[in-house]
Formats: sequence, structure tokens, C-alpha cells
Amino acid sequence: MAWPSKNHLENLGEILVRLHWWLQPDTILTELPYDLEFVSKTDIERFADWCRSAVSKDELEQGRYNINKPLIKFFVEKNFPELNPEKQKEKVETLHQKLYILLKLPNYEKIILNTANVNKIIDLLNNIPGESHFEKTAKKIKIAVALKWLQDEELSKNLTKPTNDFIRRVGDFYGRAKKGEHITASEIGIYNPPEDDKKKIVDDFERKVELALMSASQEIKEAKGRYETEDEYGPFANIIEVIKRLEKYIEGKQDSDYDYIEHFKDIIFLVIILNYIQDPYIKITEEAKKLLKTILPIYTRYKEFKNI
Repeated sequence: MAWPSKNHLENLGEILVRLHWWLQPDTILTELPYDLEFVSKTDIERFADWCRSAVSKDELEQGRYNINKPLIKFFVEKNFPELNPEKQKEKVETLHQKLYILLKLPNYEKIILNTANVNKIIDLLNNIPGESHFEKTAKKIKIAVALKWLQDEELSKNLTKPTNDFIRRVGDFYGRAKKGEHITASEIGIYNPPEDDKKKIVDDFERKVELALMSASQEIKEAKGRYETEDEYGPFANIIEVIKRLEKYIEGKQDSDYDYIEHFKDIIFLVIILNYIQDPYIKITEEAKKLLKTILPIYTRYKEFKNI
């Protein structure tokens, strides 16, 4: 399924609409495990990505090898060493069957390991009914924003240890999902926080996150209104102002009215932008590359400054 738009600002606007809808403080801890399961890669997606680097570029272009059980066995042994031989064999058989079902091929027909076939597998996986590039990217951003907020020191210091432990557990699984692992909600588990923690989470959301999302939506709206195509950052030109405010904060040069809430709003906006432009599903334009080159060093300095 295609993105709503090829324009970055339009895409970001659509993502923010979903964040306003999806980020519900009373259910966020229940939803995050299922969100992680939705965005994490399946075994067949991991295999398709792995195929791109399993052989040299020339060998891939020339199609010297086949996608067969020995190749899948090598992939399984390399990526699932924790499984016993019987489980590894089952996974090989399952992946082999799924590939032929996905490509709608009879089992006796060879699948050449070449660029065209790998791209075809990935395209078919990316267009499974009920899923889309856009929905997965938006969910990833939801998770990133939620964890940045829930792990914020001002909130975490007021929550009970079990609640903070669960949030850290979700964060650990998020890191594994970003590395390409397939995550299931059952692995993470379900947690129902105490009523007092729920109230604190809701109150904190209303005080900070709602404002941050409204501010981000306004930033995108204003950026669309002032979009200058000749600027080196293209559609992102006006977003640089947010980066400059954060840089001044790190250097201790921020204005007197740049308080904690203003700073939190900028951090949430930065998390949205960073996760958007680094997501593999979006088209990386030259302007996006330049923005990433500008943001990453500042965000790295910020994390060092905050000892994150």
C-alpha cells in the first residue's frame, strides 16, 4: 500500500493525526507490546533482508545461486543459534513453504537468488492486506514517542518500581525490534499498573504530551505554509529552528522563557522527525539526508548532556 503522499510534510502531518488518536495514556502500557509485535520483522522478512547481503553484489545481480533449503538452513543456523536442531529444521521447512506460497510457485520450481526475486519477495511482504508501509512507520513513531515520554525522569521518579520495570522491559524489546528481531506481545507480557500510577500517567500526558503533539502539528502546518523549494533543506527548512533551540539549550544559551515544557515539546518533535527520516519505508531525499546529517550530531550531544 502506498503512502498518503510523496511529500514529507504531508506524510508527517498524517502521522501526527494518528499520534493524536493512538496515544491514549490510560491504555498505552497495554498497547505497546502489541504495537511492537506489529512493527517487528517476521522471520521471512528477516530472511529477505539477509538475502541482499548473503552473496556479493555481482553474484546477486548475476543470479549465480538459488534460494533453497540449504541456503535457508544456513540463514537459520546463523540467526537462530539458540534453537535446537529439531526446531531449526522446523523453521527451515516453514520458511521454505512460506516463500513458495508467497511467490505462488510450485515446490519443484527453482527460485533464483537475484535482485529481482529478492525485491519481489520484499514488495509482496510489504503489501500484505491489512498492513502498509505508512501504518508501520507511524506505529514505530508512536512507540518511540511513548517511550521517550514514559522514560522521562520527571514522570518515572513518581511511578512505582514495577511500572518503571515494565517500561524498561518494553524499551529493551524495542531495541531488539530495531535490530530486526521478531517480537511477540506474549514475550513481553501484559502489565496492569496500579490506579495511582495510571492517574499520574494520565495527568502527565495531559500536561506535557498533548501540548507536545499540538506543538508538533503546528510546526508542520507552519512549515508547509512557508515551504521554500530553493532552500537546501527543502520541506524541512523551517524545522531547523527547533534544532537550533535544542542546541542553545545544550550550550546553556537558551532564552529565559525556554522552560521544561518547551524543552520537552522540542524533544518529542525531534524524536518524530528522526524516526521518520531514518525509517527504511520512506523515500530518502537529498533534503532528508542533509537534515539527518544536521540533527544526529546535535541529538548525540543532547543524549551525552542528559547522560541518556
